[in-house]
Amino acid sequence: MDIPRPGDPVLVIEVTYRPGHLFSEVDGEIYIELFPDWAPITVANMIQHVEVGLYDGIFFHRVIDDFVIQTGDDTCTTIGIYPASDPSCGSNGSDENIPFEANANLTHINGAVGMARGVDPDSASSQFYICDESQHGLDNGNRTQDDDPGYAVFGVVREGMDIVQATAQVPTSNDPANRPLYEVHVNSITLEGFVTNSIEEKENEKIPNTSFSLSILSIGLLTLLRRN
Repeated sequence: MDIPRPGDPVLVIEVTYRPGHLFSEVDGEIYIELFPDWAPITVANMIQHVEVGLYDGIFFHRVIDDFVIQTGDDTCTTIGIYPASDPSCGSNGSDENIPFEANANLTHINGAVGMARGVDPDSASSQFYICDESQHGLDNGNRTQDDDPGYAVFGVVREGMDIVQATAQVPTSNDPANRPLYEVHVNSITLEGFVTNSIEEKENEKIPNTSFSLSILSIGLLTLLRRN
């Protein structure tokens, strides 16, 4: 997880948030590398939701400083003026659950992206979280109950951890618990490209100043990547 892997797909989350009462809105981008070789079912599930726009226009309904920020419930949209929303916001997801996946290469390092779920390990659907600091207590094998396998990691933030940390520090309410007082809005989540070899990228003179390299894919190539 520490080193970008050529060929892995990359998502971009575009967010708008307000750090506090006396602050103006801030726009930011979070770049996430997905790991289809290590979590194929979970990654395919995420890409499917991204492609149909399930996440566009919702908000992060749960933020906890030094723990996680969480989103993915498509009922978590503002009705009128924030924080007004569906009363069930935070307890929903897509219609299809996926089985729990674990891989020794995937742990809850700082910036890890994992699937939120209920008590049943196989109840994850569309909600996901991003770790603010390492959270290895969520790892497979580190839980306190024998029947709890932990939470499925399937990606990691490659750029934009400053945005993750800033949104995690947005003031929250007690009812519902950990709901941001000021909306952390998901403008969109898009599949932007894939990680490429930095040497190849330099030869092609593309994006030379990023910590990992991206190549923008056509729709056809994105489909091919997903199917493979």
